[in-house]
Amino acid sequence: MAIDPFTGALIVGGLNTVVGMFGASAADAQRKQDYVNQAAYQDANNEFSMWQAGFNAQVQDTNNQNKYWQQTVNHNQQMAFAHSQRNVELMNAINQAGVVRDTRVQAGVSYTRDAEAIQAAMGEQEMQAAVAQQQYTYRALQARASVQASGMEGNSVDRIVNDYARQLGDAMTLEAINADIRDRQYTRAQAGKVSEYMSRWNSQTFYNEQEVFNPLPPFAPLPTLIQPPPPSMKGGAPGNAAYAADVAGAVVGGIGAGFSTYTGLAGLKTPSGPGPGTGGKS
Repeated sequence: MAIDPFTGALIVGGLNTVVGMFGASAADAQRKQDYVNQAAYQDANNEFSMWQAGFNAQVQDTNNQNKYWQQTVNHNQQMAFAHSQRNVELMNAINQAGVVRDTRVQAGVSYTRDAEAIQAAMGEQEMQAAVAQQQYTYRALQARASVQASGMEGNSVDRIVNDYARQLGDAMTLEAINADIRDRQYTRAQAGKVSEYMSRWNSQTFYNEQEVFNPLPPFAPLPTLIQPPPPSMKGGAPGNAAYAADVAGAVVGGIGAGFSTYTGLAGLKTPSGPGPGTGGKS
């Protein structure tokens, strides 16, 4: 049974068109599925980025809290050391105050004892000088009285009396000079003791406590800021233009295939020249 060329062309063109349309539908479905997969992957990637940013912030906060705890422990140890240093400074001040007190009390006692000794020696010297002067005066008066009692008269007696008076005057003058010398020695001795007393008084001074400052406390850490991922574009979903172009291409391809089939079948059906037994002229 011979197939009409037109019918064959329609069958071949129709099959080619159907196959092309199926291919266009499959390609369109593949593009849409790829877009869905890419959009889902991008959403999952964004969600993971947000989770990772939050996780990193929690890790950073934990590390900061641990560091803050270590700094707090070190600060408490430094505070304890500062308090111990203050106690040491206070004990040094108390001990030095005791040394100053004892030194100054000893200086005062020594000055009082030495001043009394100097004053007693001065009193003894004055007493000895007074007794010697009184005895010398008594001897002079006794000698003058003896001369007068002897009944002697004349210039020789006057010379003897005047000589006793001169000797008494010389003795009084020497005693006055010695009294001035003793006064100056007494003044110098007392001034020396005062200077010695002041030197011993100032030989020990009170302890100046060193200022001990408290260490600065650590600052509490601030919460870590979460940095969100940058924005991104998903792109537009595949439209129907590509599908329509594929369908049109399938139709055009089917038409082209049908036309080619029709041309081929028509060429097979029409003979190209006279064949044997056609009754042609020779």
